[in-house]
Amino acid sequence: MASWLLVVNPKSGRGSAPVRAEALAAGLEASGRVEVAMSAGRGDATRLAAGAAGEADRVVAVGGDGTLNEVLAGLLSVDEPPERIPALGFFPTGTANVAGRAFGFPADADACAGLLRSAPGRPVDVGWAGGRDGERPFLLWLGAGYDAVVIDALNRERTGRMGISGLVRRAPGVWRALSRYPSPAIAQIGDGVDPIDDVAGVIVANIGAVAFGGSVTPAADPADGVLELVRIPRAQRLELISLGARMIASHLDRHPRVRCDPVERVRLDADEPVPYHLDGEPVGTLPVDVRVGRGAIRLLAP
Repeated sequence: MASWLLVVNPKSGRGSAPVRAEALAAGLEASGRVEVAMSAGRGDATRLAAGAAGEADRVVAVGGDGTLNEVLAGLLSVDEPPERIPALGFFPTGTANVAGRAFGFPADADACAGLLRSAPGRPVDVGWAGGRDGERPFLLWLGAGYDAVVIDALNRERTGRMGISGLVRRAPGVWRALSRYPSPAIAQIGDGVDPIDDVAGVIVANIGAVAFGGSVTPAADPADGVLELVRIPRAQRLELISLGARMIASHLDRHPRVRCDPVERVRLDADEPVPYHLDGEPVGTLPVDVRVGRGAIRLLAP
């Protein structure tokens, strides 16, 4: 019999996450003991997950991609091999829910409970980002420059689940943020990395999917031991629209001016302030050192 801990962001889903977490817990009870813990604010999910490392077999983040990132950070903070860390699950109740789409976690409580009960826990890669405040993990992607500006603009206005309609409603604010952004060049330094001049946006992807049903690159595989370095050149207004449309309608790396390469390590730096985010949550400004952690966590995914 398994022991479960559900780490819940009570504000997720416009406050519906606690009720949905109870429905998920009911679906898991037949497979073992289930405990539900509510986070009290930003960063608290990390503390709860770290404290459960020796108590639970499986830890499930209930919330959005940011909650999943916090729980991941807590589990990895115990510095044990993957087989001695609780397996990680996700019940998406947030706004973008990129991880739900990327890994196949359903938003229905009964369906998600069934998946989590049967999933054995497969090893997946984790990205590590070392910045001014230390090293932090990410499961989905790191974005610097253009991508971080867009994420920050959306985060300031997000309420409820955000699909294409939400992006359209928030497009004026996103456009203003991009128009004001001075687009400093981002240097890329790493083994096997061929630097490109005049890059103003970088995505280091562990998965191909991004928000709003878009895709960075189909080459990204969270079990291949590498990350995908996607580099976006400095662009004028019309070309930025073209880049965004290509990402949502197809794959960003198919744009003729976008370059994608597999990397194990890369350093991103800039002479001027360039923001970056991890899994959709703003972190700070460059520089940042990025590396892949092969099979660092067992994920309760199909």
